[in-house]
Amino acid sequence: MRKLLVWVFAVVLCFGMVTPSFAEKIVVGYQPYDTISYSAIVIRAKEIWKKYMPQGTEVEFEGALQGSVIVNAMLADKQSIGYLGDMPAVVCTTKTNIAPIKLVASLGFSAGQRCNVIMVRADAPQFASPEDAVKWLDDKTIATPKGSCAERFLRTVMEHSNIKPKTILNESLEVIATNFRVKKIDAAVLWEPTVSRISDLAGEGVARVVATGNTFGTPDAGFVAMRADFLQKHPDLALAWLKAELEAQQYILDPKNWNEVAQLVSAQATGITPLMAWFSIYGQIPAQCGGAPERDTKPYIFTPAVHNLLEGTYTFLFKNKIIDVDHAPAGAIDDSLAVKAAKELNVHVPLGVIVPKDISTANLPK
Repeated sequence: MRKLLVWVFAVVLCFGMVTPSFAEKIVVGYQPYDTISYSAIVIRAKEIWKKYMPQGTEVEFEGALQGSVIVNAMLADKQSIGYLGDMPAVVCTTKTNIAPIKLVASLGFSAGQRCNVIMVRADAPQFASPEDAVKWLDDKTIATPKGSCAERFLRTVMEHSNIKPKTILNESLEVIATNFRVKKIDAAVLWEPTVSRISDLAGEGVARVVATGNTFGTPDAGFVAMRADFLQKHPDLALAWLKAELEAQQYILDPKNWNEVAQLVSAQATGITPLMAWFSIYGQIPAQCGGAPERDTKPYIFTPAVHNLLEGTYTFLFKNKIIDVDHAPAGAIDDSLAVKAAKELNVHVPLGVIVPKDISTANLPK
């Protein structure tokens, strides 16, 4: 026995104490420059995921300027979880020949005031209505990031209003902001919080909001996407993440947290002040610019309205030859884990609505 103990002690000295490790690393793609990722910002800043994940689990957050970057990373197996707007979310589910990806929870649903926002240069004419503003876009130079929900909205508006822009430029958010400043573009279609950053409503004033999806009955939404193999291999971690997501959405909805949420966003999104961040999700867009009574809703699960939006997006993208199917692949739209998370946390879903306030109520510095 003494010889055995000496041998064990020698092994420990040589190789160290060996303990089994079940820790996993999860890489999450999110967009600090999109309000659909504000819950991810809250999860990261307040480390909410640690409350639900097994001890030792490592989470790495990777920021992106738009959803297509996250889609590519998920398809390449570099990210397991992604925060996406409606168009890239739908597109990623159709790449089943590369890697099946599922949409598992709703991040938000608005009347079209998040991603479906039309802006014109500051010196453009004053328009009597959003419809008049859209008519002015005919034969103008318009910019929007290709492959985004904003591009989808622009194509929808062109169909609806029978306008033909002179040029449609594929530009990033930063380039669009710069080109508005130097007056190289007439208009752009883009999303929050860049809208608030450059608009006359809460930001620099180099562009004006003139219409939103609310003007055309075109809502927008965001989704949590997960690789199917991650869901199959780690259903416990997927469920834990969705519990953290649910808590973060509740936090965002609570008015007593609004200023803190704005400050957390500002800390992770360079160039976005707390006031811009606040307005991007809590501020009232005037009705004459396409504003709606509700700024955003947090369904969390897939309500009939969410399903209708998804179905319409598949149809639209197929019609415009962006995807090769006109419906979701089998099993691609699956909120069963989100339903389970809400049930286990005893939380009623849908979670709630953000009723916007005037910017004067924010009590935040510019």
